[in-house]
Amino acid sequence: MILQDKVAIVTGGGGAIGRAVCRRLAEAGAKVAVFDRLKECAEEVSTELKNDGYTALPCAVDVTNYDIVSDAVKQVHKHFGRIDILVNCAGGSAREKMTEFHEQSIEVIHWMLNVNLFGALHCIRAVSPYMVEAKQGNIVNVTSIVARRGATKCAEYGAAKGGIIAATKSLAMELGPHNVTINCVSPGRVERTPPEDEMEFARRHSVLNRICTQDDIAQAVLFMVQPGASYITGEDLAVDGGRSLGLKGSH
Repeated sequence: MILQDKVAIVTGGGGAIGRAVCRRLAEAGAKVAVFDRLKECAEEVSTELKNDGYTALPCAVDVTNYDIVSDAVKQVHKHFGRIDILVNCAGGSAREKMTEFHEQSIEVIHWMLNVNLFGALHCIRAVSPYMVEAKQGNIVNVTSIVARRGATKCAEYGAAKGGIIAATKSLAMELGPHNVTINCVSPGRVERTPPEDEMEFARRHSVLNRICTQDDIAQAVLFMVQPGASYITGEDLAVDGGRSLGLKGSH
């Protein structure tokens, strides 16, 4: 297995994409620390993986609180003895609260930045010293094509995800000499549940003839952390079925 004995932290591991990422990394041989704000979600995913014969550790973590993140990362390192992979999946677009920026509440704007931008930076800051010391590691940030092309009612979300992409490029230059890679995977439209008319949805949101699944994103993440991608860093990989070629169907 390509990730045999590697230790991975996946934030937002109880969410749809995070769960798929945890599964793919475990299947590739990694021991997975499942970080999620909700303890029961982290435990549910960890139990599923353990029942299938994989190694998993549930961790209740609010990524907006650096002290909590730092303590959790220390516990993972103490438990497994190493940290090889960090995948930042934690985040959210607050779809039910989306509105034009001049009407958006300050509370939602701050929440979006805290979860999507500061949350990822907190995790990178907590994990990277271990990787620098070990002279190896892989970090993947799950961002969004909205950061590339923009979309109405998504200013704060796009700003947060765009900030991660910008930070990734700078961090690639800082971490590269320590043999640590850092990249982004930017999904297109990924629904939590399958749409009623999948073909219509696919035509609206991509140039392909099928919808984007959580596993499409997980496979891209797996590619970025495997040895075959060790010479790739500072990149932003769009996994959107060609949607960002014209950013079809913003809403």
